[in-house]
Amino acid sequence: MSNKFFIEKALKSKFYQQKLVNVNLEDWSNIPFTTKSDLRNVDTYDVLGTNRQDIATYHETSGTTGTPTPSWFSYNDIQQEADVLLRSDLKLNENDLILNRFPFAVALPAFILYWAAEKAHAGHIGVDQWSQATPLKRVVEIINRTSPTILALGPTEAVKLYQTGKQMGQQFPVQGLRALILGGELVSPARKKYIEKLWGVPVYLLFGSTETGGLFVTCQAGHYHLNHPQVKIEAVDDNGHPVRNNTIGNCVISSGREGMPLLRYYNNDRIEIREAKMCSCGDDNPIVVHYGRQDDAITINNRVISLYEIQEAVYALSLVPFMWNLRYEHESIVFILQYLNTINCGPIQKELSDLLGMDVSIELQDIIPIETLTEKPAFGKYSYVKKFEDAELVTH
Repeated sequence: MSNKFFIEKALKSKFYQQKLVNVNLEDWSNIPFTTKSDLRNVDTYDVLGTNRQDIATYHETSGTTGTPTPSWFSYNDIQQEADVLLRSDLKLNENDLILNRFPFAVALPAFILYWAAEKAHAGHIGVDQWSQATPLKRVVEIINRTSPTILALGPTEAVKLYQTGKQMGQQFPVQGLRALILGGELVSPARKKYIEKLWGVPVYLLFGSTETGGLFVTCQAGHYHLNHPQVKIEAVDDNGHPVRNNTIGNCVISSGREGMPLLRYYNNDRIEIREAKMCSCGDDNPIVVHYGRQDDAITINNRVISLYEIQEAVYALSLVPFMWNLRYEHESIVFILQYLNTINCGPIQKELSDLLGMDVSIELQDIIPIETLTEKPAFGKYSYVKKFEDAELVTH
């Protein structure tokens, strides 16, 4: 799409009418970035780019890193959201049954899966990970009863669900399962490969956010191709100037979505745009590599280490931990690792240090108590009538 298309879409919202009032729209580079702060401080209806009667759904970010940002989707938009999956190499079809573990709250991914399933006439099972009615143990049981062909969930949830299944005697690969769809977190190539090894099926990654909607799904070779018909991606340096291909920069997104158009949205992610160069999937559109949020990067001795690099190191270990996180303090990194078996820390610490090219420390902790994975549902319907049939009859 041309730059004019994105500008015209943006000007349908009150927010952009005000933001661009004195801007020379003939010069794309002169158009100011839209920031997260802009979206957090705007009136919810000012970012609306269509009539209210055309709106299908409203979503907003979780608010874990600040005030939630609004996100509107028209009826036409939700068809576009479904098409992000339907045009991908996943080849979702009427023979599929999706088990959807993404949370059905105000978050977006669960709805994208549901819309795509409806449009493809695929079956759908909602097992919201935030619902007390569907803990991990019950999800494994539902998998055994229904034999879904696709699991859709977050990467961390995929590892927890696998381990829960192992504890319950589940056989892997799961019968009939053909793919996982992961979203909501960064997944580097090494992490993707690790989860594929656990489950024994290909993993497809969904790239996007609540503000932007779903943007891309990885191809069969594991790449995000810039093939969305109504999205423009730019990579810029810290001064806002475009960087050359094959250079890491800051992600800037323009979207022609009806419900909430975005013009040069600076989302604080780090990306690299590469030429496809005969990708084995056959898509010759450029490739975007996602390195994670700027806020997740660590700077030590003037060296910036992205979450992508950290994941590549952790998931390349000879013994990958069940769960992990890290603590960054005083120019040093301490990895908190949880293993389910007794290990020797020395070799793991050396491996991590070598892989990252710097000294790191290790602490072993139980991040998630393993016994909680198979807990029973904590939720039940409210009972208005209680019968005590075995109670002793008292007479006077």
